[in-house]
Amino acid sequence: MKKILAGALALSLLSCGSDADENQNTNENANLLGVWKMQTNIVISGKDNTTVLHEYLPDDCKKQSTYEYRNDGIYISNDYNNIGNSCIKKTDTRDYVYKPSEQKIIINNSVEAKVLELTSNKLVIYVPDNYDYNGDGTFDYLKYIFYK
Repeated sequence: MKKILAGALALSLLSCGSDADENQNTNENANLLGVWKMQTNIVISGKDNTTVLHEYLPDDCKKQSTYEYRNDGIYISNDYNNIGNSCIKKTDTRDYVYKPSEQKIIINNSVEAKVLELTSNKLVIYVPDNYDYNGDGTFDYLKYIFYK
């Protein structure tokens, strides 16, 4: 009888742990959902993944941009950029998957962003770029900091 009770207790503890993990994933998903604005974009060297090559602060045009993660797995980017003397809006809608256990967001089954920090009002992601900003022969990375 004691063995049965011990086994039942162990199973109940394991299931409580799973509920806690599920609740944490739900909270992390809830943190990602919503409309974000860019605070800064930092270019990081691909050679050492630590050297900051440049930091871009959004200008008045870029500040209008929004990046939304919806509960139905849709990512909507309303990206504003200065082209010539005009502030031009480009809207892009794509599917996304957020994997909190792997700390990554996958957009359109192709772009993977590593999530460095996620709270209810701050998102920091790290994305490989197909560009060599400092000419050292290695593609560099972009670190984006967003806020709600």
